[in-house]
Amino acid sequence: MRDLAYMESEVLKILQLHANDTYARDELAPWIAKTSLQMGHLYSDLGLESRKEMGEFMSKNFTSLSKLKPEDKRWKKFLYDCIGKTAPACATCYDITNCFTCSLNPIKVQKDEIEEKKTKIQIVKERAMAGKKDLFILVSFEVAVLMLSFLFTMN
Repeated sequence: MRDLAYMESEVLKILQLHANDTYARDELAPWIAKTSLQMGHLYSDLGLESRKEMGEFMSKNFTSLSKLKPEDKRWKKFLYDCIGKTAPACATCYDITNCFTCSLNPIKVQKDEIEEKKTKIQIVKERAMAGKKDLFILVSFEVAVLMLSFLFTMN
């Protein structure tokens, strides 16, 4: 529950920082931040008809933030990326594969996992080469498993 309150307050800060006027800062930003925690798409949870209407709404009230948002990213995803979190709705979203640059997109997740495995192996190699056997012994089993899974994912 504290995570939700934290995420709401962080989204609120971003929105307030970029608000065009006091109405956007004091009325719209808290409403959008609270609504962003809901499980639907942000535009529909706000009562808007389309993503296009959402873009126009945000551009009108949060112009500087709107200029920072990539065209191929949805508003909720963008707001949560700004705070370094994943929106609560993303975990159960049926539209993940269509959400551009979504970190939960199965194709992107697989690529990220392969990169993470490479990084762990590189760290262990470097520590082993430097004579740091403590870490090498502790993670040798994990590395063996990672290396095997890496080899199988490459085929």
